[in-house]
Amino acid sequence: KLADLDVPQNSVVTGMPDSGTLAALGFAQKAGLPFEMGIVRNRYVGRTFIQPTQLVRDIGVKIKLNPQRTAFMGREAVVIDDSLVRGTTAGRIISMIRESGAKKVHLRIASPPVCFPCYYGINTPSSDELAAAQMDIPSLCRKIGADSLEYLTCQQLRDAIGLPSSELCTACFDGSYLENEDYSDLLEV
Repeated sequence: KLADLDVPQNSVVTGMPDSGTLAALGFAQKAGLPFEMGIVRNRYVGRTFIQPTQLVRDIGVKIKLNPQRTAFMGREAVVIDDSLVRGTTAGRIISMIRESGAKKVHLRIASPPVCFPCYYGINTPSSDELAAAQMDIPSLCRKIGADSLEYLTCQQLRDAIGLPSSELCTACFDGSYLENEDYSDLLEV
């Protein structure tokens, strides 16, 4: 579905390891653009966005992800990720891709903007920490250094997944929290 949106032609497509790789492969195939494993992930570093402080998240990203200069030198890059939460990883990766010689860096997110806290297990207890809840797309592009940014809508996400709204939690995207008694019994308080 992302490739149905604005697609920068003559670009190389890469996924944010490992969360954006499958979406990037599909995007590249649908858009008719080359796919590169342009970002190498250190397998010994865990999820950075769930770390307790911004300093720890920043250090984690520097250790965790490294761009391959040959993938980006003199080219435009389309970077695909599954979501954009705080923008820490995206901002650092975009900066590293530019340092690797990319002319432009376009970010495409295979979900809607994360604007609401998740109370179902992800470490986003407040919308104050969520980049998309705090700024519009042009401001967010400036913050993370992207030349452009596009997201899927909730409907595009539902269509891509193939589940009805009643079976898909979209609370962090649209604020519609599940109230199914069977499900809420599984939540940790």
